[in-house]
Amino acid sequence: MNKATVKVLIAMLLWGSIGVFVKNISLESVEISFFRGIIGSVFLGIVLLIRIKNKKMLEQDNDLDSLENQDKKQSKKSIIILIISGMAIGFNWVFLFNSYNYITVANATIIYYLAPVIVIFVSPIFLKEKLTLKKVIAVICAMIGLILIVKSGSSNANVDLTKGIINAFAAACLYASVIILNKFIKNVDDYTKTFIQLFMASMVLLPWVIYRNTVVFDSAKSIILISVLGIAHTGIAYCLYFSSMKDLKAQSIAILGYIDPVSSVVFSIFLLKEPFSVYQLIGGVIILLSAVVAEKSPKPKIIESEESNL
Repeated sequence: MNKATVKVLIAMLLWGSIGVFVKNISLESVEISFFRGIIGSVFLGIVLLIRIKNKKMLEQDNDLDSLENQDKKQSKKSIIILIISGMAIGFNWVFLFNSYNYITVANATIIYYLAPVIVIFVSPIFLKEKLTLKKVIAVICAMIGLILIVKSGSSNANVDLTKGIINAFAAACLYASVIILNKFIKNVDDYTKTFIQLFMASMVLLPWVIYRNTVVFDSAKSIILISVLGIAHTGIAYCLYFSSMKDLKAQSIAILGYIDPVSSVVFSIFLLKEPFSVYQLIGGVIILLSAVVAEKSPKPKIIESEESNL
């Protein structure tokens, strides 16, 4: 196993464990999302400054332009899209983290991974791609998987299934919108793009956090966990992911990407002790297989640098 593969594995395991950390932080989903974005963007901002100042690294990395050249190349359209996609990421986190309050982390993550299938479904409208029979089958299978998950949770009176599914599905739709929007962003390297998006994700939530004025860290545990979420699960994870991309094939990255939802389900069952039925297992497998079919489609290509629990 080469170094690049190990980096991606670590990043995916970090993203897969996000639910475990969020469930143990005594803050609202909006507040957790805000702190994740601001801490993550600060971390990536520091990394960007180091990369820009390091002339040797600039010479070795063909994808990284100087700040001056980058400013000249970035179009007004790309900047606007970056801002919009960053806002979508912020609300994406809010809905995903909020879904953990109503359904299990495993179910929320599986529903969240409907995003690639959603991209397939809307690609004829936004990306001018044909909706082939293969894509239609992938969408239908994903819906069947979702129905199985709904069926498995319908008998649990302690879980507000409807709210959980709505929140997780809203997060999936926002995730899909970010994937599509990023296809229209040109001449911006991955680190810069993600830094701007994370910063905008936190800024769009800032007024809400100020208005609510309910941020109270009732324990050192919450402070530590939110710090780890921002630094490890966001800053470090993205750095590991980006630094490995040039050394791995796109297909390898796509396959490794499914360690994220699978590990999330495992962590949910064994660390959070959340229930997981046979119906959920079958439904989850169907949804993930549908997403795999989506990613094997030549167009649209859905593996983008900022994917996976942005």
